[in-house]
Amino acid sequence: MSPDQQPTLKYVNEGDICAEIGVMKGDYSAQILKRKPKELHLIDPWVHQDYEKMWYSLPQEEMEKVYRGVKQRFTNDDRVFIHRKFSTETAFSEKYFDWVYIDGDHTYPAVLKDLEFYYPLIKEGGFLCGDDYGWSNVDCRKAGGGPQGAVDEFVTKNALKMKLLGPTKKTQFVIWV
Repeated sequence: MSPDQQPTLKYVNEGDICAEIGVMKGDYSAQILKRKPKELHLIDPWVHQDYEKMWYSLPQEEMEKVYRGVKQRFTNDDRVFIHRKFSTETAFSEKYFDWVYIDGDHTYPAVLKDLEFYYPLIKEGGFLCGDDYGWSNVDCRKAGGGPQGAVDEFVTKNALKMKLLGPTKKTQFVIWV
């Protein structure tokens, strides 16, 4: 877990229903669980993807090891539900979540798609958060940008309140629903 991710945890309340999009090895998931949510849905395909210098560009056999590690790590916690799917291939009822954290595909189109997909799934008064707000790499630039443009567009389009957080730089975003 990056120290930049710590500030978004204060928006998780005991008893909340939460989701983390983009789980990797589950380090941030373990921190979320310390906030005592009722449920934590871990959503990640754990599949090789061709992105430059990103963790999910690992060979598929390595991704399988990471996935098995996450399953083992949380096997005894009945609050954890693992969804081995791409973020928008899940099915939840509207207004299901109190808190959702987006840290999956960082390209502009993917972040916008995640925001639009999960927004109706968040209860009024809930939070839509995410990582790497100002981050970009070659793949993001090829796809029209990174998270910042998608988040800004989404917040403006839906007239929502947003705050940027992070101890070392403004990398985390929190959107009030």
